[in-house]
Amino acid sequence: MLPASIRRIAVQLFDNGVLRLIFENTRNMAVSTLITAAGLEVVREGPGELDLVNPTLVGYVVVAIGGSLLLLNLLDGLWRLSRMKSHLLLQILLCAAYAFIFWRVVLLVLNFKAGGGMGMGN
Repeated sequence: MLPASIRRIAVQLFDNGVLRLIFENTRNMAVSTLITAAGLEVVREGPGELDLVNPTLVGYVVVAIGGSLLLLNLLDGLWRLSRMKSHLLLQILLCAAYAFIFWRVVLLVLNFKAGGGMGMGN
């Protein structure tokens, strides 16, 4: 038999759907981060081959859309955490982790694009 604390965690994760919510939130964060990174790439690289009137403005609009989606995703996660009666410190730590992961994914995407999609050693 499992100890009572591990059993409570397992019930929360599997029976109450918390694991599914974690994966949904992570997927939403990845998509909105990629949208933000795409906008930042347009702003950083300039017009390039884009046939737009003002590509920098379009880049900023895309960044704003991606940032808004990220903020909505974060608020959704915090709302769900508050309904679970989790501790405020846990919410703050998860918010900081969210911001850190977001920033690292944006840097990863931008560095991958700057490297031409090549491997780490190339």
